[in-house]
Amino acid sequence: MLIEKSKYQVGDIISLKLISGDEIIGKLVEQTSTGYELNRPCVVITTPDGIGVLQAMFGLDPDRDNLTYNDQHIITSCPSHDRLKEHYVKVLEEGEETDSFIQTTNITSE
Repeated sequence: MLIEKSKYQVGDIISLKLISGDEIIGKLVEQTSTGYELNRPCVVITTPDGIGVLQAMFGLDPDRDNLTYNDQHIITSCPSHDRLKEHYVKVLEEGEETDSFIQTTNITSE
């Protein structure tokens, strides 16, 4: 079996697209041969007001526990877009209001 070196480092903010259609953003704790362990994972939501994040599992204590996403449930993964990463950090680490959104006109490659 060929083992591929991960394109992510522990501590990176990454996005996962699940087979359910949900997009998850979180801080990478560990990547194994079977999946990803994320700290403080959130579901990316879209609304008429823009893009926001919502805690992925309300029963999770985000200060003590992580969630593991199995490869069999992941369609693809990527480093999170800089604007989304900034928003995630502001909401989860700096305490910005969770009802704040990124205006979709601000999500560009420039």
